[in-house]
Amino acid sequence: METTQSHVPSVALFVTRSEIDFSHRSPSPICQRWFMVLYLKSEAKELALTVYPVNMKNPEQEFKKAYNSNPPVVVFDETIDKTCQVVLTDNRDIDAEISKRFPVTNMSSLKEAEDVCSNVYIKFHPYLKSPVGDPQEQIKLRSLLSELKRINDYLEETGTLFLSGNEMTFVDCDIMPKLQHIRVASKYYKNLDIPNELTALWSYMERCYQTKAFQESCPFDQDILMHYEGKVGGQNKPFGKTPTLQQPTMTLTIPGREEQSK
Repeated sequence: METTQSHVPSVALFVTRSEIDFSHRSPSPICQRWFMVLYLKSEAKELALTVYPVNMKNPEQEFKKAYNSNPPVVVFDETIDKTCQVVLTDNRDIDAEISKRFPVTNMSSLKEAEDVCSNVYIKFHPYLKSPVGDPQEQIKLRSLLSELKRINDYLEETGTLFLSGNEMTFVDCDIMPKLQHIRVASKYYKNLDIPNELTALWSYMERCYQTKAFQESCPFDQDILMHYEGKVGGQNKPFGKTPTLQQPTMTLTIPGREEQSK
């Protein structure tokens, strides 16, 4: 995937590839986070973005030799002929470098928004991993639902389109891929839906679904499901066909709204 713009710096992003179509639609939430951030910067014409999918089961020798790291890897070209590059693999370094190099679009997030989103993905993992008969499963479920409600209540209170205002910022690019994973994987492995009564959260997700940054970076449902294979609690029977036997889908629907799946 490439966005071509003249007279702006070139940035390359290496992500784990989709196993469904081998494209840049990475099942890694961290990879999608930086894809969304850089895509928004590209939309603002601050940079020209190229996204390279990497087969982590058999990484290309060129990638291994040049970067010796797992995705995400961000490469900034210092010269037009690409003979001088800055390569970043640490998320904190990527964050700082993007903010320093491309300050025109302010994507800084409110501390309160970051705090309210900080635990939901952490609470999701123990629930997903809980095996059949786990006496703690309902406690883990309540913890997850409580964190989802925190985000919902925060959005209701602020009344903004996104978490830190009316434009997407870093926190939206971080939490939205995680919410998509929670939504898709919880339904398949636990038959759990995000509660319909969390209307502010659903409206927020719908707004994110409508952005090009999310649409271009969103993984297929089946890639998300395969991302958690082997991480789900023992004896849990999935609520659906094996992902590799399913037709590729991308869930961008909102309960009670017209179907928008791709």
